[in-house]
Amino acid sequence: MNTIIWLINFILKAIGINFAVYGYYGQLIQTVLVDLIGALLIFLAAAITIIIVIYIFRKYMADLQQRIGPNRVGPYGIFQLIADALKMFGKEDIIPDNTDPLLFRFAPYLVFIPLILSYLLIPYGSLYHWLIIFTNVKVTLLLVLAFSAMVPIGEIIAGFSSGSKYSLLGGIRAAAQDLSYEIPMVLSLVGVIIVSSSLNLYTISSNTIPFAILEPIGFFIFFIAMIAKIAVPPLDLPESESELVSGFNIEYSGLRFGIFYLGVFGNIFFASLFISTVYLGGGSDLPWISGLGYIWLLIKAFIFMFIFLTLWIALPRIRVDKFMNIGWRVLLPLSIINLIWSVGIAALMSGVI
Repeated sequence: MNTIIWLINFILKAIGINFAVYGYYGQLIQTVLVDLIGALLIFLAAAITIIIVIYIFRKYMADLQQRIGPNRVGPYGIFQLIADALKMFGKEDIIPDNTDPLLFRFAPYLVFIPLILSYLLIPYGSLYHWLIIFTNVKVTLLLVLAFSAMVPIGEIIAGFSSGSKYSLLGGIRAAAQDLSYEIPMVLSLVGVIIVSSSLNLYTISSNTIPFAILEPIGFFIFFIAMIAKIAVPPLDLPESESELVSGFNIEYSGLRFGIFYLGVFGNIFFASLFISTVYLGGGSDLPWISGLGYIWLLIKAFIFMFIFLTLWIALPRIRVDKFMNIGWRVLLPLSIINLIWSVGIAALMSGVI
């Protein structure tokens, strides 16, 4: 049974909220209420995590560039993010005359909502006697890929609906980047599916040997493709500010621009969680330490997050043609080699060879 859902249901019953005693429809209402509370909890947890990641990024970038970073508002500048949020809420929501108003308003949410839903699918591992899993269906890996495929659609819609040549070009480049790197990324995950014989992230993360060891080529492909997927430097083709003046989101202001901004850092941390789950055992317990899988997952995720941020800060942007060549001429052939390797590993593990 889902531990988080059970805990929420237990607390509701303890405080006297139990619609299940009213028959079938009461049970349905109780289930919907519990699921909504669970979704709200993961939304709050994801939002707080994104805020923490933004603060860490600002301080980390300042350290690498020998600057101080946020240090005025609150101790060590920790309230600077609150000040920025209040400023963003206070800014005017400008919608240019030549936009498609409906699509223009809808695009930021199409980028952010699938990201938050993806956090529900990660098996966070154990914390003492609790197993922290919000959703554990058989096809969680497939659902993550489906949600991640929706994010570039929001970027493309934002670019096409803005009525600006810069945003249009940013949207086209977002589509080109996604097509170039989505294929090798999915093929690298197919290798994991072949070896594990599962589409469930909890089953994959519980594999005895981490897939980064079993499939080092697939791990390398997935890591590079994930950097391109979250579109941060040096692979920020859709948003390259020096070329496109912020790309597909150039016409956005106020809170709608803030949603895109939060989506970038939310994607960074989610990518770190996802790589740690698929290729490094996720929240599985260490052989000599049990009950701290959740802490172990967070440690691995923060290590990857710092790797992503370091690449963002340290490396120059790759030229467009070279960037595309990496996806089609390097990662795609490697992903096919990795598939052959995965079939061999699966055959060895099943005793066929």
